[in-house]
Amino acid sequence: MHWVAPGACYNRVGYYEVPNSRLIYRVGGEVRSFGIASLISWRGLWYVIHLGAVVRSGGEGVVDDPTVGSGSPAPSLTC
Repeated sequence: MHWVAPGACYNRVGYYEVPNSRLIYRVGGEVRSFGIASLISWRGLWYVIHLGAVVRSGGEGVVDDPTVGSGSPAPSLTC
């Protein structure tokens, strides 16, 4: 977790961010997961901001690194 200062990433206020988390779930007994590019905390509440790529190559949605199993987060900058 790190602090994103006001003015960074095109935001007027500061907030805490946890980049590159993973959501782990089970379907039919099989563990699967996908990446959550950015979680932020603002005013004491946590929000999922980017489920997929922060910057997309096209107009369609992107699921971040879906995989069978728990996967592993990859380091990256979110803005």
